Amino acid sequence: MADAFPLAETSKLRWRCRRGMRELDVLLERYLRERWPVASAPLRRAFAAVLELPDPDLAAYLLGRQAPPAELAAVLADITGRGPRELSGTEAVYPGDPEGGRLPGLGP
Repeated sequence: MADAFPLAETSKLRWRCRRGMRELDVLLERYLRERWPVASAPLRRAFAAVLELPDPDLAAYLLGRQAPPAELAAVLADITGRGPRELSGTEAVYPGDPEGGRLPGLGP
């Protein structure tokens, strides 16, 4: 697949993934690292559009508090992993974190 976004553009996207909420940072940076390299051109364009959303709207869509616009629904579902992977898995959120990002003594 030809890369519609050159390396410089990908670096800009990485910078745009840094938001005011840690939850958004984790979701967006994980998508860029894991799914972006294999994403189709329409998903890449939609992801770039998602990064232009204000933080409150983006958080509402990604955390399931509000239904997203139809043109962004596919990429938002891909970002949250509502499909082949789950957002609230049991794997550690941060490498080396023995509690997996959860409060000690809570959860599986």
